[in-house]
Order: sequence, then C-alpha cells, then structure tokens
Amino acid sequence: MNQLEYKIMKTILRNTTLAILSILFVPFQVNAQDGAVNNLFEKYSGADGFNSVDVSKGLFQLFADIESDDEDFEELQKALDGIEKMQLLQYSLENGKQETMDNFYSDIEKSIPFKEYDELMVIKESDAKINFYSRSERGIISELMMVVNGKDEVVLMSLTGNIDLKHIAKLGSKMNLGGMEYLGKMKGDK
Repeated sequence: MNQLEYKIMKTILRNTTLAILSILFVPFQVNAQDGAVNNLFEKYSGADGFNSVDVSKGLFQLFADIESDDEDFEELQKALDGIEKMQLLQYSLENGKQETMDNFYSDIEKSIPFKEYDELMVIKESDAKINFYSRSERGIISELMMVVNGKDEVVLMSLTGNIDLKHIAKLGSKMNLGGMEYLGKMKGDK
C-alpha cells in the first residue's frame, strides 16, 4: 500500500468512526438535554433571586486525583467518586418574593416525572419538607434528586453518575453551598 492509499484509508476509517460515534451518542445528548431537571435549570439559572450551581465530572475528577492524608478529605473523595454531574437551584425569600418561590416549586412539581423515580425518604420539619428520590439502573443509583419545600426557600438538587448513598450524605456537610446541608439529613443528622 502506497502512502496515498494509506492516507485515503486513514481518512475513511476516521470519518466512519466519527459517523458511528455521532449516531450512537446523539440520542443520549438529546435525552440529557430534554431532562426535566435540565429544563428547570436552563429556565431559572441566572434569574433574579436564584442561586445555581452546575458542576461537571471534570471538577469531581480533580478532587478524586488529589492525594491527601486528611480523613475528612478522603471521605469527601469517596462521596464524589462516581458522580458525573451536580445541578443545584435554590430560591430564598432572603433574595426574593413569595410568589416567585411558590411558582418555582409549582414548576418543579409539574415538570419532573416523579413516577419515574423511587422515593427514598421524606423528612418533615417545622420549616421544611425534604424529599429524596432516586433512579436506579441494574441496582446502581444513577440519579439522586432532592427537593426542599421550605417556608423561606425552595431547593432542587440533582446528582447523576454512579452514586453510593453510604458516602453521599457526607457530601452535604463538606460542601458549603446553599441547600446542600439537607443531604446530611439522609444519615440522620439534624
């Protein structure tokens, strides 16, 4: 095979591979973009009074790669292991109006197909109701969702990836983000 034939074969192989990968991954990208949490995140992220956090796998991987002798940090790494994405939306009366908060919670109730999730836990406190939901694939939790309906805030949080509940409750106590403290409730912390 001469050099010209080699270049042509290489180009054909590369283009064929790209075409196959595009065909395989487009449905996953479309499904991910059409997700209810993603739609709510797009609608409310950056809107007045809303706090939003969108963390991708890259940041979680950076934490996983850091070496440390600190036991707390090692626990944090275990909690983050397998997480591919975290999205958090929070609306607080401290920054806004009751009507906007009520509309946000109503949108959550209408938009998310809760029948597709297993309800893991409901915590009722004097100032908030906290629901935890999950989606599982072959016995592994692929999405953990938390919805907080409080008297002064509403929080929607979604974690996706391969999630280990034994460690994930510790994530809330280690990350200083509004609404994340509720994750600690999964292990019985008050």
